[in-house]
Amino acid sequence: MRVGLVVSANKWTGAGAVAELYCRALHTTGVDARLLFVGGRNLERRLSGRPWAMPELVKERRPAHLRSNLRALTRLGKETEIVISFLPHDHLLCVAAGVHRRVPLIRAFRNPRHLRPDPYHRYLDHRLSGALLAHSAFEGALPPPVSRLALACLTVPLDDRFQLADGSEWRRRLGIPLDCPAIGAVGKLAKGRGFELLLEMTSRIEAPTQVVIVGHGELQSRLQGLASQLGLADRVHWTGYQDEALPEIYSAMDVFLFTAPGSDWGHRSISEAQGCGRPVVAASYPGVGDLVNDGVDGRIVDHDPDALAKAVSTLINQSETARRLGLAAANSVVERRMAPVGVRLARFLEGTLAR
Repeated sequence: MRVGLVVSANKWTGAGAVAELYCRALHTTGVDARLLFVGGRNLERRLSGRPWAMPELVKERRPAHLRSNLRALTRLGKETEIVISFLPHDHLLCVAAGVHRRVPLIRAFRNPRHLRPDPYHRYLDHRLSGALLAHSAFEGALPPPVSRLALACLTVPLDDRFQLADGSEWRRRLGIPLDCPAIGAVGKLAKGRGFELLLEMTSRIEAPTQVVIVGHGELQSRLQGLASQLGLADRVHWTGYQDEALPEIYSAMDVFLFTAPGSDWGHRSISEAQGCGRPVVAASYPGVGDLVNDGVDGRIVDHDPDALAKAVSTLINQSETARRLGLAAANSVVERRMAPVGVRLARFLEGTLAR
């Protein structure tokens, strides 16, 4: 089976990261999968030298750019047996290039805002042969014709590098004593990503808890100001964007906080933290229940500072409970790693081809 994945992104984040992870998951099953994406930024640098990475799309600033992208998609449709698109613009380009007339076209729906019943989206969705859903909560919100397609719910494949690691070096680097409770969060420092809630929650915890915030973004200076207002300036540590060191940074945390979804509603950071054996306290958003079994491998609570603070305080004060939840979390991600997700995705694609 030859599979083409297309994402009109040039950064390794959101849909770009998910598309790359799905492509590698298919490789673990022996599937010939290739990824078509926009070149010129860190996604191309990350995938440099990979024979299956095709940075042949361009940002469409002129009509010539659009024609170039349509030609690239036409080639992809001719060279593969099935194509997966990840963003609304990918979907539109595939339909404009006639990919759906050559091979089955699958759409990965990763954000609830992309499930729209208007005539424009119905027109595009009628060209699909199947859909991949970020989580099971999407199933109750599918408009026709998506609701009538072959469907599969697939978590974001978890890279095998996310295992329990030695976090002591990062604690030393950040100035966090080994015996001091540390909580953390990962994500873009942008509006709506829940970092204000994280800081407000921390101000309600009586223990002298340290906070590790991994990420960068336009909201950082404002968040630093809020931390100062709340009296947390000397307890919050800003690591900036991190990638290779993430397993060590997760392992430096006693509890991982998930306070809001990112642009991709697969909630990838939850699985990453669980893979590193961290108990997760997550605000109750759609799809979180697919990843966290409340009271077994983490906690799911209302997204308000008092509820989050209570759950975090319990785990900080009951180290044995936190350890038990962390071990269960590490076991819970076994079926979310690359090979198992690759097998499920390959079976779904093979079934779509058979139909």
